[in-house]
Amino acid sequence: MALNEAQKNRFFQDGYIAIKNLITPAELSTLRQHYEDLALGNVPNFPRRHLSVRDVRELTDMVNARQTQALETPTPHGRRHNRRGTQVYPKGEEAYEAQRRMSVKDPLDAVVKMNVPSRYDPVFDSFVRHPKIVDIIADLMGPNIKLYYDQVFAKPPYDRANRYHQDSVFWSFFASNFQITCQILLDDSTLENGCIRFSPGSHNFGLIDWEHLPYILTEDVLEKEVAVPLKAGDATFHHSLTLHCSGPNTTPCRRRGWSIHYVSAETRYIGTPKETGHIKNLGCLVGPEPTNGWPLIRGREFPACV
Repeated sequence: MALNEAQKNRFFQDGYIAIKNLITPAELSTLRQHYEDLALGNVPNFPRRHLSVRDVRELTDMVNARQTQALETPTPHGRRHNRRGTQVYPKGEEAYEAQRRMSVKDPLDAVVKMNVPSRYDPVFDSFVRHPKIVDIIADLMGPNIKLYYDQVFAKPPYDRANRYHQDSVFWSFFASNFQITCQILLDDSTLENGCIRFSPGSHNFGLIDWEHLPYILTEDVLEKEVAVPLKAGDATFHHSLTLHCSGPNTTPCRRRGWSIHYVSAETRYIGTPKETGHIKNLGCLVGPEPTNGWPLIRGREFPACV
């Protein structure tokens, strides 16, 4: 058993737990180097479509550059949050609009997200399967485990806040609303650079549609928000229904977190043809179809399941 009873109880009470020193300094250094190799094009078989970057001067020729879009004026949503439409997120990003448009010297500071590094890099793949991570998933989810997807969220300098959301909202093609994400911090995560924030106990609300989100995130719920600053090498594990967000990065340094999304091998896939096409394009399958098509990490497969 990787977790004690108190840790397991905490996960199911709050919808998340934090684990200090999940990986060693040497392992952290190795992951950072392999991330850099993927991001800078030093791994020839890594498709550049899996890398998204912010469109800033001198880097506009970098693959998949995202242009900064004009956004509607936010309105206050409680003391510490703003709202645009149905999106609720921590305040503070508006003060750094000019910095977000500035050029950066280090191309890694333009990276916004890297998708499925574990499919193209043996080091990332080994960590997806590492007992120090999978044992925790097994303690919480059970013995039959598959990998859905993994991605590095690379919050660049002065990056925007990330809206409140449940992961399950994006994964409606699973006939279960219980997946677990392990996020390993590749850099120190602080209040200043936009550490993750959880709404404890919100996994008990059930699945919430986007249009209903502002009405569940009332002032009393938002006042219970817990920011979780961590050191590089630490990790969080959270339930796919747990509401979470992150603040803006108000510093000139990037803050990266590698999210590994695990799903029970006993989960049924119920995606539409359109969703199936999207899943195939993501590059996360090891089989030709989503049914019995995701990588088996531990245990066994089940007919007509993922």
